[in-house]
Amino acid sequence: MDEKVTATDFPSVGNRLTPAEAMRLAILEGAKGAGFVSPNPLVGCTIVDPDHRFLAVGYHRRHGSDHAEVDALKKLSTIEGCHLYVTLEPCAHQGRTPSCAKTLAPLKPASVTYAVEDPNPLVAGKGAAILREAGIKTQAFADRNDVPGVDKVEIVEAAEELAEIFLHVHRKKAPFVAVKVATSLDGQMAMVSGESKWITGEIAREHVHVVRAQYDAVAVGHATFFSDDPSLNVRHPSFPGHTNRAVLFDFGGTAFESLSKSKLLSVRPPENVIVVTGPDVARGSSGIRHIQVPIDDEGKFEMKTLLESLGNEGLNSLLVEGGAYTFGSFFQARAVQRVHVYVAPVVIGGRHAISWSRHFGGSALAENLTLKNVRRQEFGPDLYWTG
Repeated sequence: MDEKVTATDFPSVGNRLTPAEAMRLAILEGAKGAGFVSPNPLVGCTIVDPDHRFLAVGYHRRHGSDHAEVDALKKLSTIEGCHLYVTLEPCAHQGRTPSCAKTLAPLKPASVTYAVEDPNPLVAGKGAAILREAGIKTQAFADRNDVPGVDKVEIVEAAEELAEIFLHVHRKKAPFVAVKVATSLDGQMAMVSGESKWITGEIAREHVHVVRAQYDAVAVGHATFFSDDPSLNVRHPSFPGHTNRAVLFDFGGTAFESLSKSKLLSVRPPENVIVVTGPDVARGSSGIRHIQVPIDDEGKFEMKTLLESLGNEGLNSLLVEGGAYTFGSFFQARAVQRVHVYVAPVVIGGRHAISWSRHFGGSALAENLTLKNVRRQEFGPDLYWTG
């Protein structure tokens, strides 16, 4: 009997894979590039022989390096007659690396199956067209007739999640926004005095740095800046030398005088710090990027302009880490695409504490925000939720 691959197994060369198993393997492989590929998407590729036996996998390892298809095919002498499973449509254009579709076309694989069409206007169906014109059977995973419908839905959703930042940026023309919260069981994130270190344990805090590495910038409001003096950088052995940007939301520009001695500037050059203020605020610190954004009728930054301005600064993704007022601004504007919540098994109580959700919410249960594609994981005594 042929061996089968599961989500926890890595196949040996010669193991027979179903189309669903091949694509799942490509998704798992693609995730290995997290934290290294921005502004490119996470992409994985599985290659099987004409009898659907496993040959090789590849993934996009780092921005500027080989794309997943090329990474996989470099491990083989030929792919003629083989079948490729790619999480994202092969690219059609020449960038820092050659077009994957044009690279594959003369190599004569029997078929190429991709999970998600690339929304980048430079690709958007053009990669698939190049392959079809070369006589290669090319189709979306959802169009395959040999995969059960429930597997199609689950696998396409997983491939969408793999490349969620890239897909959102190209579909919505705005940065992808995630929120990270460390909270007690009763939803408290800090004391009214500003004390917040530490609610969660060391293992959970270490994982936060893995999450940070996946986003172009980490952001906080001015109250968090003054109470915590955070570094907002990535401190994890898996990402040596990783440099991210920091964003500070500061309506009145009150933080400018304190920035020169802050941890934000002690761990990164000033051009990697962006301060967002309201209009008519004078520039306060040399070298720091300063964005002025209009204030809306509720006294918050006008969200559409804010996101456009951050996108113009080259940010494709943003991880918002506090405080409660800043969380409220993004949630109330329905501008959050993902949450990362770390829940500690402690109860703080609300008399002298601050709830992370205190500045947003509806007046009825029907107006709640429900996560989809939820995952959870234990980090010591703490429970991590994302969706």
